[in-house]
Amino acid sequence: MTKYLDPKIDVLFKKIFGENKELLISFLNSLLPLKDEQEIVAIEYLSPEQVPDTMLGKNSIVDVKCIDNEGRTFIVEMQSEWSNVFRKRLLVNGSKAVIRQLDKKNQADRAKKFQELKPVYVLAVVNGTFSKGNDWYHHLQIMDAKNPDVVIDGLDYVLLELPNFTSDRWTDAHKKLAILWLRFLKETDGYYDKLPDELVSNEFIRSAIKICEESALSPEEREAYERSQDEARWQDSIKGLEDEVVEVRKSLAEKDKSLAEKDKSLEDNKKIIEEKDKEIEELKRQLGK
Repeated sequence: MTKYLDPKIDVLFKKIFGENKELLISFLNSLLPLKDEQEIVAIEYLSPEQVPDTMLGKNSIVDVKCIDNEGRTFIVEMQSEWSNVFRKRLLVNGSKAVIRQLDKKNQADRAKKFQELKPVYVLAVVNGTFSKGNDWYHHLQIMDAKNPDVVIDGLDYVLLELPNFTSDRWTDAHKKLAILWLRFLKETDGYYDKLPDELVSNEFIRSAIKICEESALSPEEREAYERSQDEARWQDSIKGLEDEVVEVRKSLAEKDKSLAEKDKSLEDNKKIIEEKDKEIEELKRQLGK
């Protein structure tokens, strides 16, 4: 009997998309807001970018990073839970990918250097919810809040809330492959032998499913998978802790501000009383004459 493991677990996600270019290209083309003439043709993997360690452990390395034949950079992340740390990390990693293009350019011609910057796309699949309502696909750009037509292009974020995804809520008819990829991520874990026909009928999804077979992992990979699985459970057990800390700090800061305002008010009242006492004393003195 064939058992399939969870492709959302860090080590397996990286094995699928970090070692198989054709699968990553299919995944990116189906989920990113690229027009037909913009679709990715070929890629080269880049070394995952290290960032400072955090209490959540996994938030210390990019899952998959690559550059395509046109010089565009793509960062792909799989995250078990949304948090402020992860949100900031996305901002840092996307910005770094833009800035590092400048390091490779000739410093002599700054105008040309900026002109040659290539687009950066950050795709984050989150196995949790972080927005109000039922929206699950979020395309973020730098734009005027009052006039969306005014955009600073070059850095795009696509954030997906996997729990909110259902196949009947995907509106782009030409992105049907995206439905299969997201169903693959959401449904594969726990299957034994029989998988839905629509999943195994696609060659890319079929290849990805094959990698998820428990028997396809080496003993070392299986051990790494179990460690990643334990870490994901640990992250889930402390989900929201970081945000709670932020809220507590915010509340304390507001209380400190309120106390400071009250202290200032008391000090002002004290000064007013002192002035009134002086006026009364002066009136008494005048009456005494």
